[in-house]
Amino acid sequence: MNFSGTQDIIETIIRDTAAELGYLIYESSVLIKGELSQLIIKIDHPEGISHNDCAVFTKEMTKRLDSQNIFPNYSMEISSPGLSRKVRTIDEFIRFIGSPVKVIYESEGKTNVVKGIINNIIDTKIELKSDNNAIIIDFENIKKANLEY
Repeated sequence: MNFSGTQDIIETIIRDTAAELGYLIYESSVLIKGELSQLIIKIDHPEGISHNDCAVFTKEMTKRLDSQNIFPNYSMEISSPGLSRKVRTIDEFIRFIGSPVKVIYESEGKTNVVKGIINNIIDTKIELKSDNNAIIIDFENIKKANLEY
């Protein structure tokens, strides 16, 4: 089996497992190196991820991977995105309204950093409350955003 085909099979298994168990895939990476192969998968759910969720996902992934005989040996790390997770899409900003966030964005050719509470989303504009001021940032100008708990 070639590397590309193996990669595709693994990614399909990851997506199918997540969908069937009711999880979202936040990020995944697959490193294929024979017995040193490694899978790192961050799962998500609108209600959050518990240790038990990670255990359930791990058990099902292991069963599916082993039944396919893809790797002789491999390591797998399943986790949540964590408290300081990246906020990457408008939908994620909507999901985390009311949460503290740190945003790096460009405005008038300068890079700016602001910390505040996600207050509102209007179309593609993110409104943050910072020091009793409202700051409105166009989503396309955001370079990086992380929750700040």
